[in-house]
Amino acid sequence: MTEDDVHAITRACDLFETLDHEFGGGHARMAAVQYLASEIAPLLRGRFTPTVGRELFSASSRFAAKTGAMAYDAGLHMLGRRYFLQSLNLAFLGSDRLLGAKAIALLSHQANFLGDFRSAVDLARTAKSGAGAQATPAIRAMLAAMEARGLASLGEERSCTNALKEMEGAFSCIDTEQEPAWMGYFDGSEVADELAHCFHDLGHGSLAIEHAQRSVDLAPASFRRSRTFAGLVQAGAHLMEAPNDLEAGCAIATQVIADASRLRSARVQAYISRLQDRMEPHNQARSVREFREFLASTPLAQA
Repeated sequence: MTEDDVHAITRACDLFETLDHEFGGGHARMAAVQYLASEIAPLLRGRFTPTVGRELFSASSRFAAKTGAMAYDAGLHMLGRRYFLQSLNLAFLGSDRLLGAKAIALLSHQANFLGDFRSAVDLARTAKSGAGAQATPAIRAMLAAMEARGLASLGEERSCTNALKEMEGAFSCIDTEQEPAWMGYFDGSEVADELAHCFHDLGHGSLAIEHAQRSVDLAPASFRRSRTFAGLVQAGAHLMEAPNDLEAGCAIATQVIADASRLRSARVQAYISRLQDRMEPHNQARSVREFREFLASTPLAQA
């Protein structure tokens, strides 16, 4: 067992992360599970020096978190949670408080998605406490974003606003050379997306539209799922403020879903369902009828 083995795990995780962002968690999830079982598990049972062991546990923690994130995105929530907890345990064995905080942040994100908003806030705060003084600006920004998401879902606007300010303040201090490589995804597009989600959930349609558009503009083309989330939030926000801009909302949603193509993501499907629910009172409008007709023939909605 050498550092080359650790490097191989890191490279494999980078590959699965790329596939996840572009094609969704359902695309290569089983391959990630197989890699974890056939390549990583035997290494964890092997012999290694203390230094290599810590690196191995950290790399394995990150890979388990990515495998869990793919399961979560595919709608396999109990399985995803199990991998997140496995990631947390491996981070502990590797004395890696930052990856431990990331694992708890993923649990927070999942709890918020599943409607357990108070747990989402508590988990985000637990992650913040666990990271402690070791937290880098990007880690602090990410954890503040998770807390803000839960607070927005609870309708606690003042506390959410404070958490968003904390996120933006920490983000402004990021020095990429001092950050873990695995935090590279937390860029300006991600910040804008977090703002858009929070403002959407707080009922501030115009602000959600503004930040969602900024997120889409800044997101790399390969981050197809992230662009889809932001676009669907933007479409939904057009239906929130009076008078409802049905035509804009339906037009944006149609284009976003068409661009998403065969993205394999149960979470994206849930966003589409939420958007359809918001359109329910307007079913007789021409733009809504045309959108539903389009949706009926779209692979993504049928996946």
